[in-house]
Amino acid sequence: MHIPASTAIAGEYTGMLTGPLGLNTVPSARMDETGTVRLGVSTLDPYAHSYIGFQLAEPLYVNIRQSAEVSNLNENADHLYPGLDFKLRLLEENAYCPAIVIGAQSAIGHKRMAGEYIALSKRYKDFDFTAGLGWGRYGSAAQLDNPLKVLSSHFGEDRLSDSPLPNGPTNWFTGDKIGLFGGAEYFTPWEGLSLKLDLGADRYEAENAAFDFATPAPWSIGASYRATDWLNFSIAAQGTGKLMGRLTLTNNLKNWFDRDKAEAEKNTVPFRAFRTDLRLPDQMQLSAEREDVLLNDVKADNLNASADILLRDTTSSPQQIGQAVKHMANHAGPDVEAINLTPRVMGLRGPQITMLRSDFEKAAAHHRGSPEEIWHNAEFDSNQSESVQRYRRRDSNLFGLHDNKLIFENQASLAEEDSGVLYRSALLLKTKGPRIFGLFDHGYALRINAKDNLERLGKIRPRAILPVRSNVDVFAERTFALDEAYLAFTHSFRPDFHLSLISGYLEEMYAGTGGELLYRPFGKRYAFGIEGWQSFKRDPYQDLNIGFNGDHVFTGHVNGWYDIPGQDLTLNIKAGRFLAEDLGARISAVKRFDNGAKLEGFVTLSNQADFDLFGGTTHSYNGIRLSLPLGGIKYVPRGVAFNAKFEPFGRDIGQDIQKPISLYEATEPLSFPHLKRHWNKIVPK
Repeated sequence: MHIPASTAIAGEYTGMLTGPLGLNTVPSARMDETGTVRLGVSTLDPYAHSYIGFQLAEPLYVNIRQSAEVSNLNENADHLYPGLDFKLRLLEENAYCPAIVIGAQSAIGHKRMAGEYIALSKRYKDFDFTAGLGWGRYGSAAQLDNPLKVLSSHFGEDRLSDSPLPNGPTNWFTGDKIGLFGGAEYFTPWEGLSLKLDLGADRYEAENAAFDFATPAPWSIGASYRATDWLNFSIAAQGTGKLMGRLTLTNNLKNWFDRDKAEAEKNTVPFRAFRTDLRLPDQMQLSAEREDVLLNDVKADNLNASADILLRDTTSSPQQIGQAVKHMANHAGPDVEAINLTPRVMGLRGPQITMLRSDFEKAAAHHRGSPEEIWHNAEFDSNQSESVQRYRRRDSNLFGLHDNKLIFENQASLAEEDSGVLYRSALLLKTKGPRIFGLFDHGYALRINAKDNLERLGKIRPRAILPVRSNVDVFAERTFALDEAYLAFTHSFRPDFHLSLISGYLEEMYAGTGGELLYRPFGKRYAFGIEGWQSFKRDPYQDLNIGFNGDHVFTGHVNGWYDIPGQDLTLNIKAGRFLAEDLGARISAVKRFDNGAKLEGFVTLSNQADFDLFGGTTHSYNGIRLSLPLGGIKYVPRGVAFNAKFEPFGRDIGQDIQKPISLYEATEPLSFPHLKRHWNKIVPK
């Protein structure tokens, strides 16, 4: 009998003290459902923890945590110990084998909280059993020799739990001794209530050395209660002298409002169940525009109708393509059998898609067909080369403005050793103007800074002589600022080979000139690119931040992408020269959801280091980014979005240009994975 935690009993399991699924104080091998977001706070003397975690993919959970050493919950923290945690599943549970994971707390972060583990979990009726091996904080009981020492003497090296240097991969699974932990969870007949018992191997060595901490008993017993699908709290006793409490809010991004469903409800023109006598290309274009579907170069002959469709990034491509086919078929006359559409985004294009009119008539007008049948008979031509094409958008908006967006941007950091939780909120108003000479796009963005608590950065951190982003607090002080004002030329030499050239104010802190090349073969899982930017640091002391402070630098990177089969997860590796003239690489994973939500986690490693006021250094920069479209909410226009970033403030190393147009993102609506993922929406409603 197969019992995957993500399906058969998903939702029953709850978090441990520091966030990931587990017992009271030790982790288990359980995983959340992909897309789960977990936000919580907890306390167990001498720490209070706050965290936000994301299930990026079925086998990968990432947690950003701030642990505060507190003498009293009503007082400020004595010390802060931030970290990035992860859990990676190695084996899924089945009838004979337990689920097995490998994980790390403070994989990147302060060494005080750092520990690694291998955990096994097995379900038997209403009991879930867990056992594991722990290193670092999870293994300070030192009950066994480190078995990894047989592989290399490196793993037997001593590890210091209070070093000012951050924890990193070189510290993982090191130490002469390791510990054993385990326990069980019993799911009671009362819905949502479970009892947890565990035995840990944390002996609080650093706390004993630092302030004569009284080590509690290694065992704990407690109860966890899921009041609703999104609210869980627990209480537990560690030994007879310590009390643990935890409150967690949980939801899944796949449950977010579906932007495509909201757009489909706006369409009122039906797919005709009969064919008219006249073939009217002009009427195809006009009819489509009434439902905000933009067609160009519409043509029709005896057997074929063809057009370019200008895609919006606020609705999936198949849904827009289906709407276009509807309007073309409604005015195609009696003989047209094939409809050819070439999707375009700015000056970029995808493969020409040829679809049978009869397939759509059966599916949309007579309700006897399916998206699968349309897909089976569709043809994708990605071999056509093309010279530079001029075209103008036929937008009805005032002054030809289009792609208007309202973005609520929020950033929070749980990764500061000197400032606790930092945050910043802003409103971005974005738009694009009509194409110049039919060739160039130009875009603009106004930033309205709303609220932040970044003033502490300038008071306690040493100022860099040539700041990259360490003067973010100064930029945040200005209420109104010009965020973007750029001119862009984009072109696809072929549907798989793209170019962009951009000049102007590229982002909040930098202006410049640069470009990007992308090779993204249609139907393949990989892509490669290269980019370079001559950038100029903007001056936050001038009106709208439009001046420059004299600092300029060239930055460039090579990029590679790979779509992991079955996960809808894209890995990106970016290597090159960053804005502080440091060299390094970034690894990121992006999860896209059918409703338009996007989740990204990244880790950047640099050959240079940021310093803090305690004398510590870090060569890494990491975080999680979340984008939620709000256009699926009733009465909210498309183009409205909520963006959240959970990453450190004021870092200079590992920083790159936040370019206004990313070729990979711009070509995503033209890509095979996007078309396949959303193809079930191609039949117009």
